[in-house]
Amino acid sequence: MVLALSGCSQGEDTQARPAPSLGPGADPSTWTLPMLAYRPTQQQDKSIATAETRLVRQCMKGFGVDWEPEPDLPQIGPKNLLDWRYGIHDPELTAKRGYQPDAAQEARYSAAVRDRSTRPALSVDTQVVLGGTDMPADVLDRASTEVRHGTSAGRKLPPGGCFGEARRNLGSATHGVSPLVQKLTNASYGESQNDPQVKTVFTRWSACMRARGFTYAAPMEANDNPRFRPHPGGIAQLEISTALADLTCRDTYKVAEVWHEAETRIQRGYIQQNAAALAEDRRTLQGVVRTASEVNARA
Repeated sequence: MVLALSGCSQGEDTQARPAPSLGPGADPSTWTLPMLAYRPTQQQDKSIATAETRLVRQCMKGFGVDWEPEPDLPQIGPKNLLDWRYGIHDPELTAKRGYQPDAAQEARYSAAVRDRSTRPALSVDTQVVLGGTDMPADVLDRASTEVRHGTSAGRKLPPGGCFGEARRNLGSATHGVSPLVQKLTNASYGESQNDPQVKTVFTRWSACMRARGFTYAAPMEANDNPRFRPHPGGIAQLEISTALADLTCRDTYKVAEVWHEAETRIQRGYIQQNAAALAEDRRTLQGVVRTASEVNARA
């Protein structure tokens, strides 16, 4: 989920807000983490994506192609990076769906995927104009001679095609999320699970689950159980029973709160250790956001 994040603005302090109790109505999607200060907000990400689409469309018109992107797929599952980061938390949804997303969301998403599959495929030449001549050989081999040699409509293709040109103009191929920011965001999640306080609440959670007849060492083992996947027979009662027990045990020992606090501490340490590099990444992100705003304003 590099995508659709609800982070803090670029001027905000990197200190995370305290995690509220997971009582009735609690919403972990409103929590934050220090590293979110180095990623685009949900609104900024949308602006960057819109600008990228406009730049690609403009480039494609130069090659005589009226290009439109695939429609965005509707949201399914977590709202942002933090919503389900520490596991399920919605008692009402859990009682109906276990570990699965909302049924209406799932139906809309599946319908959109089916609709995509019925749309005409882009021609190979168009794919190469979009992505450039460094595409896989099996694609290039099916392209026209002209396009294979790096031109179309008498014009030279830009490196990386129209997407490459658009991303260079924006200043980022990853919507302003640097490799370092992505690496540290992923690393803190894994490291936080080895935090002594987190391991303690995991042990208590596991004992709580065992008392209810379920054997799991850590919360995400239950969440990620391959038995609990959508299938034609619907959601089994075992999944719902497991998920409800999971939710009760999480809340009893404040698993999400303790885990979030540990990851917050770890990310603060990362920011101190990588201050210069992260400051440069933030400046790059600010530049991408500014350029995207200018592109959209001109449109």
